[in-house]
Amino acid sequence: MSQTPRLTEADVIQYLEDHSEFFIGKDELLAGMRIPHNSGPATSLVERQLAVHRERNVELRQRLSDLLENARRNDQLFEKSRRLVLALVEASTWIDVQAALDDSLRKDFGVDSWAMLHFTERQLEPPLIAVHSNEVQRTIHRLFKGHRAICGQLPEEDIAQLLGTDDSDCRSVAAAHIRGKDNLGILTIASEDPSYYRSSMDTLFLDYVADILALRLPQIPVT
Repeated sequence: MSQTPRLTEADVIQYLEDHSEFFIGKDELLAGMRIPHNSGPATSLVERQLAVHRERNVELRQRLSDLLENARRNDQLFEKSRRLVLALVEASTWIDVQAALDDSLRKDFGVDSWAMLHFTERQLEPPLIAVHSNEVQRTIHRLFKGHRAICGQLPEEDIAQLLGTDDSDCRSVAAAHIRGKDNLGILTIASEDPSYYRSSMDTLFLDYVADILALRLPQIPVT
């Protein structure tokens, strides 16, 4: 005598997926079905479905909220970046460039400290920072380990060197190379918070500003 094939869980799932109307008109069956789950005592199938839908709605609302918040932050970043780019385009001297960066980075972006180092033999007046020593330039380059930009925590003396000072209260940095015609240097922003700039962060904005400086600085006089 042949045995009746046993239904598996997969068979039941497939059947219900293929016959989504199966429970129509079977209210008593639905009301009598109890489904245990981790969040509490057993509930009816209808109650469980409602709970699942509510959970999904909450998740969808959170995703929408996150998307709107990201869009708002991107709009703000675009507007701040736009103001900085226009100020750099309008700058007529390196001092004007320095002032535009200081105003934007401190007021719009709220950085604790920043610096632009110029690898040059020129004698520059403060607040411009010239790095004449080839050995110091090589030491700074080694911090990047061959990368265009770096981001994260560094020893205090390395941060101070990137900021062109003897000492600094900052504990994390983001820095990018400025590679322009007849002008090489480093743009650095820093925070007193050790975890503010992390190695996992994107340096796209800083790279973007460094690229603009690489194009703009050779076009204008130092003073």
